[in-house]
Amino acid sequence: MAANDFNPVAGPQYYKPEDERDHRSRSLASDHFASGAHIQDFDLQFSLSRARRDFENLKAFRRTSGWAFDDPIGKEKSGNAGKPIERSAIYPDSHILTFSVLAVLVLFEGLANAYFFSGSSDLGLLGGWLQAITVSFVNVITAFFVIGYLCLRHMTNPQKRWSFMAAIIGLPVAVAFIAVLNLAAAHYRDLLEIHAATLALGGTEVTGELIAPIQHLIAAPFSFQTLEAYLLLTLGLTFAIIAAYKGRTFDDAIPGFGVVQRRAERSARELNRVVKKAAGGRNSPDEQIAEAQLLLMEMAEDFGSARPR
Repeated sequence: MAANDFNPVAGPQYYKPEDERDHRSRSLASDHFASGAHIQDFDLQFSLSRARRDFENLKAFRRTSGWAFDDPIGKEKSGNAGKPIERSAIYPDSHILTFSVLAVLVLFEGLANAYFFSGSSDLGLLGGWLQAITVSFVNVITAFFVIGYLCLRHMTNPQKRWSFMAAIIGLPVAVAFIAVLNLAAAHYRDLLEIHAATLALGGTEVTGELIAPIQHLIAAPFSFQTLEAYLLLTLGLTFAIIAAYKGRTFDDAIPGFGVVQRRAERSARELNRVVKKAAGGRNSPDEQIAEAQLLLMEMAEDFGSARPR
């Protein structure tokens, strides 16, 4: 505030009149907006900036093979000249089918296991189903997330060495866990049958083995006494393979590629929507609209040419 704006000695008017200040502000704004050269459609500008940023991020992701090495653009020498990605991301349009398949796998395997467990279990159908649904859930989710979504996808990008090595180590561990889980469930089914037969004959000497299926697994992994045990093992391994496949195809094989691609496509769709509104009567400069249209054409050409053949 200037010294003359507030002066108790100069007179009773300490502030500039409101109408004078408003008139001056309106005059400055009117002079500023009269030329038209400065006019910007900020919605269009924000959408344009966001689309350009996401598109550049996508191209950098491809150049560096998923951030596996430094981006050679803007550098005199690249420390690790790896192979770039020369395709667009491959991913399903919706995950509803994937989650539906997983739910069906868990429920169907749980019901099938419940049938196998309940026949010889003292807990009956409900108790057998609770045991079975636990085994089924662990089997399907481990195969889907650990084997398919994590290990198999990270193994497709060996240029990211640490992730690739972790996947190489984690895959056999996860496969061994799935195999042991299903073998133990099959042996448990065998022990249930032996337990029921022993009780029917009036004996009690082998019923304690019911709680030790791992010992039978270690002693004779594939030695089963009943056909149901073989069916249970086959069913569990089959569903684990299906779940692993769904985890592998849940998103693009290269981790992170699908996320970057979808973000760029969403930005392009939003920019296209704003450009249509701007061209339909909004006060947007032609240069700004032309710049947005050029970017959209470049993105559309890139998305189309990078599709796998």
